[in-house]
Amino acid sequence: MQKELVFTRNRVVAAAEKPATAASPRPGRRAQWAAFAAAGLLSSLALMALMARAADAPVVLTLLEGEATVIVGSRAFVAVTGARLGAGALIETDATAALLRLEWPDGTLLDLGPATRVMLRAGTLPTRGPLFYLLQGWAKQSQLAVNAGQSSPAFEVQPFKGVLVSHVDEGQATLFAEAGSLTFMARRAGAQLSLRAGEAAAMAGNGAPQILTRPPGPWLKQLPRSFRETLPARLERFGKTAPPTPRVRAPLTYAALQHWLAAEPSVRRDLPLQFADLLQDRSFKDSVVARITQHPEWEQVLKPLRPGAPSPKGTAA
Repeated sequence: MQKELVFTRNRVVAAAEKPATAASPRPGRRAQWAAFAAAGLLSSLALMALMARAADAPVVLTLLEGEATVIVGSRAFVAVTGARLGAGALIETDATAALLRLEWPDGTLLDLGPATRVMLRAGTLPTRGPLFYLLQGWAKQSQLAVNAGQSSPAFEVQPFKGVLVSHVDEGQATLFAEAGSLTFMARRAGAQLSLRAGEAAAMAGNGAPQILTRPPGPWLKQLPRSFRETLPARLERFGKTAPPTPRVRAPLTYAALQHWLAAEPSVRRDLPLQFADLLQDRSFKDSVVARITQHPEWEQVLKPLRPGAPSPKGTAA
């Protein structure tokens, strides 16, 4: 019987938390290592998990112009149309990518532009929380109902109805209410503000946001061309087709994940379990140890790996 696969970090974490079996020769540290190994095993099985039940992972990648990567568990995959994704998936578009679109059954659309990094926060809608976390780049969220908001290092948008274009880049952020109105929190300034249709908010550093009657001219020139058009939904095209088998990319490195590993605490909280098996790579482990102050939550994972602690045969200690 084939195991069901879900492209969501939560399932990997749940499996990683299974207790050690009675057959384990030693509980304690070896049991912890067994748990981490289980997480790694499920990461490798994520290749099959992409074809999970659509009901459990209803988010579908319906359009891709360019290259992009999906990270599930501790594995990176080449993004492909038809892929089903769940909460916790990391999506990164190439700098030359024109567009990546995700669609939900209720008609919600999320378009991502070039050089963009997001973490899916919600697999099903509606939700009181954010639909996704925008670490970097461009996003266009379109909703027919008040379903979800979005978050980033600079802002927290409350659930809204309409179309919102957001951009985050090197301490600066911009929100443009293309259609509908919304309320957002400028996190660094600690201010709650509203936008009406056509208005924009520009945020830089810890300063107060500027509310503008239209987006800044230089910002509009950078706006991805694909965001200037209203593209029709494509979800129905994938309703009766089996999800594709994705191609696995090269093993993840610390450098490739550093943006996420050094993100704010609420974002990186579960990453040690998700990427625990990468510690078997000495280079990855050494990088984590060298930068432990940037992500102190890794200390609990590293404890069994300290000098003198037993480790499974064949792994780097």
